[in-house]
Amino acid sequence: MIRPMALICPKCLSDMSEVEHQGVTVDVCQGCRGIWLDAGELAELRGAEEDLPVNPDTIEAGDRYLQATTYICPRCEGSFETFEYAPGSDLYIDRCTNCKGIFLDHGELQKIRALSAPARRTLSLEQETEQQRRLRQMMRRMRQQEKLAEDRPPLPEGQRSFRRSGGGVYLFQLLTGLPVEVENPRRRFPWVTLVLLMANVLVFLLQLGMLSLSSREMLRWAFLPGDFLAGRHLETLFTSMFMHGGFLHLAGNMYFLWLFGDNVEDRLPRGVYLAFYLACGLAASLVHALLTSQPYIPTVGASGAISGIMGAYLVLHPRRKMYQVIWFVQFKVSVAFYLLFWLGLQIVMSAAGLGGVAWFAHIGGFVVGAAGMWLLRRANLVTPDPLEAAA
Repeated sequence: MIRPMALICPKCLSDMSEVEHQGVTVDVCQGCRGIWLDAGELAELRGAEEDLPVNPDTIEAGDRYLQATTYICPRCEGSFETFEYAPGSDLYIDRCTNCKGIFLDHGELQKIRALSAPARRTLSLEQETEQQRRLRQMMRRMRQQEKLAEDRPPLPEGQRSFRRSGGGVYLFQLLTGLPVEVENPRRRFPWVTLVLLMANVLVFLLQLGMLSLSSREMLRWAFLPGDFLAGRHLETLFTSMFMHGGFLHLAGNMYFLWLFGDNVEDRLPRGVYLAFYLACGLAASLVHALLTSQPYIPTVGASGAISGIMGAYLVLHPRRKMYQVIWFVQFKVSVAFYLLFWLGLQIVMSAAGLGGVAWFAHIGGFVVGAAGMWLLRRANLVTPDPLEAAA
């Protein structure tokens, strides 16, 4: 039997997986935990004749309406319309104008069942069936997850709009070739990541102010593997992590630091995250010093430490999705595919002996970051991901 392809979430474009409850098969998003219900399925779940109450109010303004206008039906690729479920309920439902399927944000199914409870027929003497028990447990988990979600601050408005504006994301990727997260919301602002980013920018500005110095004086703070292995200038193992060879070098590194660092910081105590970042950078330089065939070429940059953050991100969020534009076509790939492909590319480049980039630092930082995050998980220092815990 051929298994049908998984539906794509209209909100965050992650894959949806089928879950059966009380004889009704629903599709749950692996990313945002939204739920897709085909026509008639909501009526079955709430014990009613129709999916929606009679003559629900159509919403044609507001953030929810504007958000729903960007949705594409995962079943028939139709557009969506938004209704208020019941007058004064402040509960909004997004329904496909064509197939009448319904998409619910995480937690909204529980709210609908609560509103529908007085109208449902109940038999007080009837024993609870196994399917009803499983459904009740599912709803309890959804309530717990909803409480966790309410405690999480919303994404900044600018970040939300950037991730949802498909045309803007595509144009950005077309011009830069950089990846973009589909959606991976965080619970707190990444202050440590921001401080690290600002420190790198500040050091680069200091470099620009030191242009009057000779190249030899400037490179005094760069990492020279030969000198380090001889016991000289040991401090450059640290100072080189905050220096960069040019604006594009800095901009690329800082983009990847922000892209992956915010979600890694979100899962760790801030002090542990800072120590983890620095440890990955130091380890990356050590690996480069031991394996490079050109020990007297100076190296600068935060890419070794950021590679460690990327390795940690792979351990934490392997199933999250990313956009990547290749030959003018935007693809949606898993984080595991993207980062393992990136790692393979570093290995190929290092084996080919291509110069100009510290390939071994990238490889070493990535491996140390992935292994370090695995150890931190074993030590119970990693905060559970609420989205994954409810899966």
